[in-house]
Amino acid sequence: MNAPLGYALLRDHRVSLRPKLVALCIGLAVAGLIELLQIPVESVLALVLPVVGAAGDVALDGVEAVVLPVLVATLLMPYLAPPDIVQQLRAQRASGA
Repeated sequence: MNAPLGYALLRDHRVSLRPKLVALCIGLAVAGLIELLQIPVESVLALVLPVVGAAGDVALDGVEAVVLPVLVATLLMPYLAPPDIVQQLRAQRASGA
């Protein structure tokens, strides 16, 4: 898994919108699943630490909602993008261009 390559593929104009959206939707699904699994822990923290727990939960959820889908999408893009574009980007990165 090559995160810099995946991020370059997300930003590359030669890759169509469909693989990018598929990767981001899978990332959103993973983030949603993680949020569902965290519900018991978050409710216990909100009860034990009413102000700090709730504020920290909102801040952490906001970061997770943005960062996690993009991270998952960057890891998936080398597998979802057209192979010829992936090979071209790998060759460009290997040559140092």
